[in-house]
Amino acid sequence: MGIIVPEGAVDISLYVPRDRLSEPYELHDDAVIRGEISAIEEIGKEFKADEIIGEGIDFILHLGYIGYGDWLYISRDSWPLLRDYGILPKHFIITVRLEEIRTDKETIPIYPKRDVVV
Repeated sequence: MGIIVPEGAVDISLYVPRDRLSEPYELHDDAVIRGEISAIEEIGKEFKADEIIGEGIDFILHLGYIGYGDWLYISRDSWPLLRDYGILPKHFIITVRLEEIRTDKETIPIYPKRDVVV
């Protein structure tokens, strides 16, 4: 049995150590994490898409039950932003600044006093 992609997400994810996000913020599966694209690099090639730097991107959290990390799956609504530029998994490194957590009840800023790099 493999990983089940959260509802509303595509099968592309970023790994985040559990002690940097889900543990300190006591998060559960399916929390929406809002981020901002900081940099995009194509592996082994020169790539420019400066117009999407600074764009918002949403992820859906899937808690890892084995190991030390969780997965942030790109939301189906955010995927066209990357897809339309041909930014595909395995060929690009994407740097994202995580900004806030959205749950059914509230919006919580992520590390609002300083940047925590993962």
